[in-house]
Amino acid sequence: MEQKKEYTDHYELVLENWRRKSREWDWKARFEELGFAGWQAQGKLPIWYYGVRYEWNPEDGRFCEAENPGKKLSFGTEMNLYNLIVKEGGTPVLSGKWVPLREVKRAYPFAPAFQNGTLTPFAQFFDGKAELLRKAGERLGFRPISDSDVGFEAMAFPCLPIRFLFWDGDEEFPAQTNILFDANITEFVHEETVVMLGSDGVSRLKEMAERITEEKEA
Repeated sequence: MEQKKEYTDHYELVLENWRRKSREWDWKARFEELGFAGWQAQGKLPIWYYGVRYEWNPEDGRFCEAENPGKKLSFGTEMNLYNLIVKEGGTPVLSGKWVPLREVKRAYPFAPAFQNGTLTPFAQFFDGKAELLRKAGERLGFRPISDSDVGFEAMAFPCLPIRFLFWDGDEEFPAQTNILFDANITEFVHEETVVMLGSDGVSRLKEMAERITEEKEA
C-alpha cells in the first residue's frame, strides 16, 4: 500500500510541476501556431482531445473535462495536453504520409516497448471481437477506414490525426494491430509523447468496449 501511495504521489508531483510551469507559457502564440480556435485573454482555454473537450484554467494551470469537470484525468491524458502546448519550433505542418512508430523521427528506440506495451495488448484484447471494436470506435466518434479488418482515423487533436488498424485472428494467425502516425508528428509533439498518444487512444477504445459490454449485460 505504501509503495502504491509513493507511486501515486510521484505522478501527482510531476503534474503539479507542469501545472505551475504552464501558467508561464505563451498560450496565445501556441494556439495560433496550431490553428486552434477558442483563444481568449481571460477565462479557460479549450482543447479538443480524442473528440472530448478539455479546458485549461489559467488560475491554477489545471486541465479538466468540460462536461465533467470533477472527473479525475489520467496521467497520460493530462501530460499529452501539456506536451502539445509546450512544444516549440514554429508552425507544424502535416506531411500526409502515414508511418508506424519505428519510422517516426527519433522514435525508433521506443518501438519495441510500444509493441509489447500497446500493440500486442491491443490485439489480444480485441482478438475475436472485431465487431465490438467497430462499435467502440464508432461510439468514440472515430472515422472508419478500410485499410484493415477494422480501422479508424481519430483526431487526437484537431490538428493531428492518428490511425488505428486491427486484423482479427484465425486458426493460423493471432490478431494483429498497428498504429500509424503522420511522418511529421514530431513537429507537433516530442517523440515520447507520440507513444503516449497511441497508448491513450487504445485505452479509450478498450474502455468504451468494456462500457458497451456492461450495457449489453445489464
